[in-house]
Amino acid sequence: MAWKVNILIASVGGQGGLTLSRVLAAAAVYAGLSVRTGETLGMSQRFGSVVSYVRIGERVYAPTFPPGEADCMVALELTEAVRNLHMLRRSGLLVAADTVKPPVSASLDQTPHPSRGELLAALREADARLVVVPARELALRTGNPRAANMVLLGVLNKLAGLLPHSAVEKAIINVLRGRRGETSVKAYWLGVDYAARLRESS
Repeated sequence: MAWKVNILIASVGGQGGLTLSRVLAAAAVYAGLSVRTGETLGMSQRFGSVVSYVRIGERVYAPTFPPGEADCMVALELTEAVRNLHMLRRSGLLVAADTVKPPVSASLDQTPHPSRGELLAALREADARLVVVPARELALRTGNPRAANMVLLGVLNKLAGLLPHSAVEKAIINVLRGRRGETSVKAYWLGVDYAARLRESS
């Protein structure tokens, strides 16, 4: 059977989830692999829920996959991590930023939003390999807080061993370009280093 991996990226519009999927897809191409992507966008895109599907492998055809088939999930905030848990396979890898930024839809209904502690508790109870990352805090070290998505990519790639680091660097530089590309490469390596330290301490 041909090798393939299903990755789900869960975010709120404006966090860089779509950019993360573009970088992953470009890196897969540079690594000589087949890749397909798809998205579902929440209300008005900006500040709505955004889910991106990235499928990488030797032969990949469909751009999306059903619930329970994601090998890895990257969540740019905790609400979306919990909302999309059903997409992750049992014992799948879940890399989540430690921030809470509910989508606009959460403010339109009258039900109280779960606290950060409640969201973390729900994630810890799930059948998943959970890694919670201070992504924004690490990205701030580069002077570009918006590079939190690249921090998470670094953690994902180090822990899952998906793609050569050289292919990811090339993809970041070509997708983001200029100063933003430079700081994003630095953020990626901060994520790689963070994951390496996690491995050493486990």
